[in-house]
Amino acid sequence: MKSDAALKIDVERELAWDTQIDDTAIGVAAHHGVVTLTGTVPCWADKHAIEEAAYRVHGVSSIANEIEIKPSWSATRSDADIAEAVRCALLWNRSIPAPQIRSTVSDEGTVTLTGAVPTLAQRDEAERIVREIAGVRYVANHIAVEAPSLARSEVHETIKQTLEQAPCSPTELP
Repeated sequence: MKSDAALKIDVERELAWDTQIDDTAIGVAAHHGVVTLTGTVPCWADKHAIEEAAYRVHGVSSIANEIEIKPSWSATRSDADIAEAVRCALLWNRSIPAPQIRSTVSDEGTVTLTGAVPTLAQRDEAERIVREIAGVRYVANHIAVEAPSLARSEVHETIKQTLEQAPCSPTELP
């Protein structure tokens, strides 16, 4: 296990290496594999990117993300303005079924996404799109993944075809 000092240095290096992150206002502390991040960023996307970068470091077991979000513009966007921006952003993205996703904005920038989509990639993409919107402080992604239901015979046939196309049978595996 890395020492606390080594873990702190490794996280700081990872933050400095990531070109999407301004690490100049971020503090890092480490204790028994738990990394505490402090500082101020202008948006939720930056806070999330810093957390993801810290998790890329070997030895980080948990993160206490105490980074504050303080928008760089003088006036905070209203929840109504953010809600409109969320709807437009979802509609403009062709990779997700926007009509199946509902959004609620409250508490000065907290966005809750609900609804259902066919794939996990679409669920994740909807969250990524929303967290990039100026004024969004937090995204609660409650979108369900509901793959189209298949009849039992269709599942059986698909598995059978896949096994027939395999280069060797399961009994021939080493």
